[in-house]
Amino acid sequence: MDFNKIKEEALKRAIQNGICKEWEERIRNSQSLDELLDMYIQGIDFSFSTEFLSNDFFRRNCKGNMEHKGIFLDDNPILENTREVVCLGDSRLTYLGNQYLVSEIRLKDRTKAKIVAKDSAFIMVDIFDNVEVEIEAYDKSKICVNVYKGAKVVNSKQLDNSYVKIVKKQTKTYK
Repeated sequence: MDFNKIKEEALKRAIQNGICKEWEERIRNSQSLDELLDMYIQGIDFSFSTEFLSNDFFRRNCKGNMEHKGIFLDDNPILENTREVVCLGDSRLTYLGNQYLVSEIRLKDRTKAKIVAKDSAFIMVDIFDNVEVEIEAYDKSKICVNVYKGAKVVNSKQLDNSYVKIVKKQTKTYK
């Protein structure tokens, strides 16, 4: 893996998709793949709305080197208390958030997921495309799911003093 080639391709794609000058410079000055992956997550609204880094890009350049950042492609992660998760492609996520966790989960493409919150966990979930998700909340946990066009919550269960909020968005992705 040649980081400079990866960075050049990411920069070219970002510029083609109208990235702002500040973020263009951040990409240009990045020193590692981890730094680029952090920027992908920090700028997830741009990343998802333009798809400037495609699944093919991740498959060719990042697979096997991005999962520690919480980014999964065509994978079957079983996670507990991971603060940031992005699942792409044909992923199958099983996720448990408990204790006093605060977490953000973004699911795209054809991902299927089961998300369980317990104790006092708070989990924000954004789902896109053809994603299907099951939600279970227990104890005093809270889950908020933003459902963008095409995605769906196939099952939602809240018990005890938990709270599940499902917000249906009118757009396909972030604006």
